[in-house]
Amino acid sequence: MPDFNPQKTWLYAVGILEWAAEEIWTPFPDAVEGRFDEKLVNFFKDSGVPEEQIIYLQDSEATFEEITSSFPEFVANAGEEDLLIVYFAGHGDWDSETGKHFFVNYDANAENRDNYWSVTSIFDDIENNFNGWQALLLADCCFSGGLIDEAKRRQDSEISYACVSSAYTHNTSTGDWTFTESLYKGLCGDPSVDLDSDGLITLYDFARYTELEMAFIEEQKSMFFTTGDFDQQMVLANVSEDINPIEGKRVEVEYEGDWYKAKTLEKSDGQVKVFYIEDKSEDWVTPAQIRPYKPEMFAVGDEVEAYSGEEWIAATVKKQWYGLHLVTYDDYPEWWDEWVGSEYIRARQ
Repeated sequence: MPDFNPQKTWLYAVGILEWAAEEIWTPFPDAVEGRFDEKLVNFFKDSGVPEEQIIYLQDSEATFEEITSSFPEFVANAGEEDLLIVYFAGHGDWDSETGKHFFVNYDANAENRDNYWSVTSIFDDIENNFNGWQALLLADCCFSGGLIDEAKRRQDSEISYACVSSAYTHNTSTGDWTFTESLYKGLCGDPSVDLDSDGLITLYDFARYTELEMAFIEEQKSMFFTTGDFDQQMVLANVSEDINPIEGKRVEVEYEGDWYKAKTLEKSDGQVKVFYIEDKSEDWVTPAQIRPYKPEMFAVGDEVEAYSGEEWIAATVKKQWYGLHLVTYDDYPEWWDEWVGSEYIRARQ
C-alpha cells in the first residue's frame, strides 16, 4: 500500500501562468489548456484529501498578501503525523548578489523584491508553524533549485524535508509542463515511472524519472534532496493496471540524414512507433532508424566555452551527466556555476 495517506496530507499549491506586470513577467498562454497544476490538485481531491486540507491559488488569486497570510495559518492546522506538500508553478527569480531565491506571485513587481514570495520565508513559516515532522516541497519554475539550497541550510531542523525542483539553483526553466506531468504520472501509478519495476512508485522513482525526463526533453537539471528522516523510498502509488505501459526508451531516430530525439511507444510488425520530442509528433519507423541516446560529452576538467545569455564565455566542466554539463566560468565567482545543455557548450575557440 502507498505511504501517501490522503487523510493525513495537506497540500498548498500555487499555479501562476499570468501576472499583473506581464511586461516584466511573461505569461504562458500555451500552458493554460490542460494545465497540469490543476490536474495535480484535482488528483489530490479525487484521492480523498479533505477539502479543508487543500489550498490552491491560481493566477490572480496568488497575490503576495493572500499567500503570506494564508500559508502560515494553513500550515499551523496540520497535525503531528501529517505530511505537508507545497507546490509552486510559474516564474522563479534569483538575486545573484544576496543569493536569495523567490517564487514570483501574481502582483510582484521588479522594483522591490520585498513583495516576492521568498523561498526562505516558506521554510521559516514551516519551521515556526508546522506541527508535523515531514514536508515535501516541489517547484516547477526558473531557479527552483533554490529549494535545495535552503533545505541544506536546515539540516539540523526537527522537520525532515524532501525537495524536488525542475531546475538547478542558478538555471532558468522552460514554460512546459514536463516536470509537473512527471509528478502527476507518478501519483497516478504510470508504469513508466516505476524504474525498478517492483510495482511501486516511490519518491525516489519519481525524482529519478523526472531527472531523466528533464534532461532528455528540456535539457535541464532537475534536483532532488532530502534531510533528516524523510524516506526517499516513501511509496507514492502502486503501479496502475489501468494505464497501458509504453516501452519508453529514450532514443534518437534518423530521418533524411539527421537524428532526432524520440521515445519509443510500442512495436508491431517489425516496426517501432516513436514520439518525437521536438515537434511532439508520432510515427512508425524501422529498427534500423533507431539508435540509443548517447550524447557527446566533454570530460570533467575540459576547458570549454558556454553560452550565457549574450556571448560565449570561457568555462571549465565541473560535472557532466546525460547530455548536460555543470560549468564554472573562468572569470566569475562560483555562485555563477550552472548546468548547460548541448546547444550552449562548445570546445574553447
